[in-house]
Amino acid sequence: MNPVAPVLWSWTAEVVAQWLERRQSPREAMAQLPVLRVADAGERAAVARFAAATLAGLRRLEFGLGGQNGLGHLSPRAHALALVLGHAVEQDLLLADGASRAFEQASREPVPEFARLLRLPALCAEQPGLAFARTWSLPDWFVPLAERQFGDDAAAVCASLAPPAPRTLRANLLRVASREALAQELQAEGIGTRPAPFAATALHVLGEADLFASAAFRRGAFEQQDEASQVAVAVVAPPPGGKVLDLCAGSGGKTLALAAALQNRGSVLATDVHEGRLGELRSRQRRAGADNVQVALLPERGELPAAVAAFGGHADRILVDAPCSGTGSWRRRPEARWTLDRRGLDELLAVQDRLLDRAAALLRPGARLVYATCSLLACENEQRIDALRQRRPELEPVRIAEILGGAVARPIADATGTFLSLRPDRHGTDGFFAAVLRRPRV
Repeated sequence: MNPVAPVLWSWTAEVVAQWLERRQSPREAMAQLPVLRVADAGERAAVARFAAATLAGLRRLEFGLGGQNGLGHLSPRAHALALVLGHAVEQDLLLADGASRAFEQASREPVPEFARLLRLPALCAEQPGLAFARTWSLPDWFVPLAERQFGDDAAAVCASLAPPAPRTLRANLLRVASREALAQELQAEGIGTRPAPFAATALHVLGEADLFASAAFRRGAFEQQDEASQVAVAVVAPPPGGKVLDLCAGSGGKTLALAAALQNRGSVLATDVHEGRLGELRSRQRRAGADNVQVALLPERGELPAAVAAFGGHADRILVDAPCSGTGSWRRRPEARWTLDRRGLDELLAVQDRLLDRAAALLRPGARLVYATCSLLACENEQRIDALRQRRPELEPVRIAEILGGAVARPIADATGTFLSLRPDRHGTDGFFAAVLRRPRV
């Protein structure tokens, strides 16, 4: 995106306005806006990028443009345009005077103080208690938790949530022999990649290619999936021909990776409470050629269906990729940082405990329970495992180092080698946690 393409500012503002008014994600908004359905791939990519960056900077931009009271006095459309133009000023794509003129031409509402953005670091520093949240555009509830948990590393962790996440692919080994073979296939289509350091199936995409228009995508040769999620699948480590219950499958990113890890042998039962997500999984399953995946819808409340419970009671692995704050994926879904408060976090902790109890009750002797979140917060991670072991003292931790080997696990595990612990500031991946518990054999 650049300052000579003003229509793109307008389109981006429409996407941001949909989030302000309806809490629609940029992806959802772009799918519904007619003008973007006919835009070319480069324009859509530019709008998606700029909308995500604008929403990531929401807290900082509102303070910079509107002071203590923010931009609440503007209509949603004007509010969105102010944010988009303000981000353009921050990125040196527009001068403050140019942003003021553009806003005035598009709206009859009061013109925000775009020039204030140039003094923003000093303005944030005037109130130390809020400076951290404003500087990195983070929710107030998150910053104290980060400061307590990460100490001297808190600034680095918070800063790492600001830039966009890399685009990362998982080579689907049901369709290609290796990630190197996928890289060659993509290169032949003009799409450059480089191998990621921690997952053997992961490639980082170079440039802004339209991945989903590629022949490789159409034949199911890859899925877009962060490297951290791919590492988590390696931690599940299903035995050859084994059974895996994916209790919170969502749209199936890890489900399909597990199917490929099993080489289409054994079986994976993917369950979720959201029919729409499971429908997306079924579509992805067909493209990926994952023939060993079954899908089951769960009720919102009550007992598991008998067939699901029976499968879980015989499974070698039960994966609980739990609903969580998503703090580790805020680079990828920046709007998500504004949809949760501390009360909502506490509600998630209760959900996580219920899911862990449900999974533990199904665990047969010798089988493993894998608990995973894309959260950076100990209250959703280590503390949930500690609480489960107090309720279920018979469960034994299995060290990540034991599963992956010491040399592989050392850079991606916690200090004890027990848990998977990935952070964007240290690893360049999403923030991700995984713990493995085993029910001893009788």
